[in-house]
Amino acid sequence: MRLENRVALVTGAATGLGRVYAVRLAKEGAHVCAADVNLGGVEETARLVAAKGRKALAVEMDVTSERQTTEAAAKTFDHFGSIDILVNNAGIVRGTPRVPIEEANVADWDRIIAVNLTGTYLATRAVVPYMKRSPKGKIINISSGVALHGRTLSHEYVSSKMGVIGLTRALASDLGRFDINVNAIAPGGVDTSQAREAPETPSEHMLRQRSVERHLLPSDLDGVVAFLASDDSDMITGQVINVDGGRVFIA
Repeated sequence: MRLENRVALVTGAATGLGRVYAVRLAKEGAHVCAADVNLGGVEETARLVAAKGRKALAVEMDVTSERQTTEAAAKTFDHFGSIDILVNNAGIVRGTPRVPIEEANVADWDRIIAVNLTGTYLATRAVVPYMKRSPKGKIINISSGVALHGRTLSHEYVSSKMGVIGLTRALASDLGRFDINVNAIAPGGVDTSQAREAPETPSEHMLRQRSVERHLLPSDLDGVVAFLASDDSDMITGQVINVDGGRVFIA
C-alpha cells in the first residue's frame, strides 16, 4: 500500500470520478475525507472507503464557500490528525446551453469560475496550513484537456480549467520548500457511465482524435491520482499530466 495511513481530502466526492478517486486512494491505504455539497452521496462514498478497511469521514462542503472549506479542512484534521493529500476534483461544466460569447449569461461565467477555479483555490488555502505539519504533502488538481486544445462555445469552462493549470504552477513554486507537491491532471473526454455520473459517452469523432482509439475510463485516471499522491512522484511538481489517449502531446 503506497499510501498506508496517509490522509486524503477529496472534493466533489459524492459521485462519479470523485468517488472513484476516493475509493482508489483507500485501496492504496489512505484514510479519506469525502467532501461534497451532496451529503448523502459522500456518506455512500465513505461507506465504500470503509469497506476497503480504511477510516472514512463524510463532510458536506461547498467549495465556493470560504467558511465551509475552512471548516471541512478543520474537521478532517481533527478527525484523522493530519492532511497529507488533497484532490481538487469538484467542478461543473455549465448550467445553460453553449452560446456565442455575446449571448452568454455572465452569471454562468461567475458560477463556473467560482466552482472550478475559486473552489480549487479555497480548498487548497484551507488545507495548506495542516499539510505543512506533515512530512510531505500532495495536491492534485483536476483540470481538463479542453484547457490545452480549446472547445467551441465553452469559454467559461475552458478558462476555468486553464486557470487551474496556472494556479497549479504558482502553488508548486510557493509550496515546494515545504515538501508539498502540486500537480494537475488534464483528462480527455471520459466515459463516465460506469461511474454513474453522466449518460453520454465520448463521440466517435473524439475517439479518432486520439492515438489510442478507445474510450477513456475512470480506471484510466485513478491510478494517475494514486501515483501523484505517492512517494513515487516526490520530484514531480508544477506539471500537467495529460490523460487523453494521445490527443495532446505538449502541455
